Amino acid sequence: MNKINKLNKNDFNNLLKNLVKIGAGSESVVYRLNKNFILKDLMDESLMEVMHEDNVIYKEKDILKFSNIDTKSYFFTKGIIYVDDDLRCCIMNKCNGYVVNYIDPLSIKIPSLLNAIDSFTEDTKKISKMHILGYDMLYNFMFDGISFGAIDTIHYNLSDKDENKIFNHNISYFNEEISEFITELYFEDFVTQDKELNEMYVLLKDGEFNNLNTYVKSFAKKLSEYCDKDIIYLSDASKAIKENDDMTYPCCPIYKLKK
Repeated sequence: MNKINKLNKNDFNNLLKNLVKIGAGSESVVYRLNKNFILKDLMDESLMEVMHEDNVIYKEKDILKFSNIDTKSYFFTKGIIYVDDDLRCCIMNKCNGYVVNYIDPLSIKIPSLLNAIDSFTEDTKKISKMHILGYDMLYNFMFDGISFGAIDTIHYNLSDKDENKIFNHNISYFNEEISEFITELYFEDFVTQDKELNEMYVLLKDGEFNNLNTYVKSFAKKLSEYCDKDIIYLSDASKAIKENDDMTYPCCPIYKLKK
């Protein structure tokens, strides 16, 4: 794959006809380019109907500024496509799994979750040392049961802030989303009734406590004690499950992770 690709309008339209659309957001329509890469169309006709043209003017140097950075957890642009004279698309590595809030939390395996949190946290330290500041991170994490991936990274930028402040900023969104993901739908009552867990949970959501791993370990330990058995999958904690009827977390648990 070339870093910079140029197509005319006709060739680009023919390319799109042969691609499978796999998603869409407020700023792009996403296609599967091949088994390893996805294509994000930043100027799809449906987007241009609702977006002002000034909001879809992208610069090559901005889109490609992190193209040489390789991490397992952060999916930066690897290439771009010009259509005639317009920078139309960015190309990224394909991130496996599902957007976190579309996963059924009961299908989560605790040991795998802990390992995935460790790996993501280490990669977050890595990009933070490079002074990369995340943007619009919440609800842009994916999980396949083994590892997390941060998507929609085109607006990440460089910052002259202290790297510790950058890390705290970057990891706080991840901590908030993952702690809510495993707690809100089925275990909110269990957590709020436990003083230690509830204090950690509130601090995680407020960005004042960075050790998500400690929360998950304590959460699993207390579930095991309450249910009188080792909790490996969250579904094992049936005694503690109480579905939340008043959900504020945008959760649509339609996918179960494979065991």
